[in-house]
Amino acid sequence: MKKLFLVMTLVIGFSQNAFSWGKTGHRIVGEIAQRNLDSNTLKAIKELAGDDDLSRLSTWPDEIRSDPKMGYTAPWHYVSIPNGKTYFDQKRNKEGDVIEALYRFEDALRDPKETKEHKLDALRFLVHMTGDLHQPLHVGLAEDRGGNSIRVKWFKTETNLHTVWDEELIDFEKLSFTEYANYLNHFSKDDKKDLEKGTFIDWAKESQDLRTKVYDFGGPSESSSLSYEYNYKVKPTVELRLKQAGLRLAYVLNKIFSQEKLSKDEIDLRKKIKENI
Repeated sequence: MKKLFLVMTLVIGFSQNAFSWGKTGHRIVGEIAQRNLDSNTLKAIKELAGDDDLSRLSTWPDEIRSDPKMGYTAPWHYVSIPNGKTYFDQKRNKEGDVIEALYRFEDALRDPKETKEHKLDALRFLVHMTGDLHQPLHVGLAEDRGGNSIRVKWFKTETNLHTVWDEELIDFEKLSFTEYANYLNHFSKDDKKDLEKGTFIDWAKESQDLRTKVYDFGGPSESSSLSYEYNYKVKPTVELRLKQAGLRLAYVLNKIFSQEKLSKDEIDLRKKIKENI
């Protein structure tokens, strides 16, 4: 039986504040996904998680990071990719990253030999980290720790750019996660076909490309103040990424629990990731 968790050391630095979307954002992603699951997937998830739906499972990987014993999971929430580079242009962090972890947890859910307990943990991580992957600063720059080192004001409150994207932009709408999911959960057939294309690698590249929008506020300085104008500019991006994450999470889970076999390209990609250490 494959081990779900690797023995790792507690990681500090970038990961200290690398909580993606905050609870509301993760619950929005989970709720949208829950509403797009097919009947077989709903049944399989109920067998693993009981009455806990995806919105409830979505926040667990952040909550357990308050336990010092679980510090080794911190690197699984993000990946650092320099501007102009790809994931495969650099050696992967030996402690893991969000892309490697997503494939690992998907494989655990597909593995008939895996225990129910480990599959439940894999499901929790897969739900959460699909959200992480779609937050642009979780495919961030190492030099500013995914925006954690960039001090800004959100209106009059001192904070950092990462926290603005994790929480402030979503909380600014004053909606519950179910209200926000209601607002975003609208997809035409063409929307679904378009959004469900690609892989975790492709979706990470989208986040990387969106970083230019994140940093478009005149450059960081001691007086950087983000408020109505910044919110207006980036709100469509925030909502698009939440919407994409929710639908794509449902797409991945529906494939897993329908026992759809991996293509040769998908198998080869997994091998390439494992070799890139």
